Amino acid sequence: MVGVEIGYPPMEYFDTDGATPIGFDVEVANALADYLGLELELVDTSWDGIFAGVDTGKYDCIISCVSITDERKEQFNLTKPYVSNHTVLIVPNDSEIDSMEALSGHSTAVQAETTADDYMKEHSAELGAELFQYDKVINCFDDLKAGRTDSVFTDSVVAAYYLGDEASNYKTVWENDELEPIGICLKKGNDGLTQAIDDALDALSADGTLGTIAEKYFGTDLTAGLR
Repeated sequence: MVGVEIGYPPMEYFDTDGATPIGFDVEVANALADYLGLELELVDTSWDGIFAGVDTGKYDCIISCVSITDERKEQFNLTKPYVSNHTVLIVPNDSEIDSMEALSGHSTAVQAETTADDYMKEHSAELGAELFQYDKVINCFDDLKAGRTDSVFTDSVVAAYYLGDEASNYKTVWENDELEPIGICLKKGNDGLTQAIDDALDALSADGTLGTIAEKYFGTDLTAGLR
């Protein structure tokens, strides 16, 4: 069983029928299950409880845009990265905000318990920014479009998806210089399954499967050179 937060497009979300999970991570999970000869069952879980679920055995792993951080390495088993991503600060075109430092006196929205949230919890006070935290990333963009927040701080691929046809009305004023590696998260000590998944990811990278899935959802191969 695989834990996911189905509400983080284009990584994982419901198709137009409102019931079928699709997205980059969903297709990666299916490809891994096929390669390993396992039956895939996705467990939709809220982000604020997703890591507790793998610790308690609710599911075997998390495939849900989990950033690889030193803190998470201490608490969980993490595979090598299978995709990468930038964190970006998005504002409307007519905003006076033109940098991270220019957030002073303004607000920014993040999804709670993400690496973007971690960054802003550490830096928002020194930046002089008001921090809005939401359970779902879609609420960040709803409030940005409605003018209830001045900016959104999130993953670049998620921003591109949610802005969609309205992307020309917004601009990126800050982008992380370093790519943020994304891995699969397992319970600490589950070394056998971790190695099996890593081996499978190596094979799916070598045969072009990961790159093809990335091109489908991102328009470019964000898996290249990671494995």
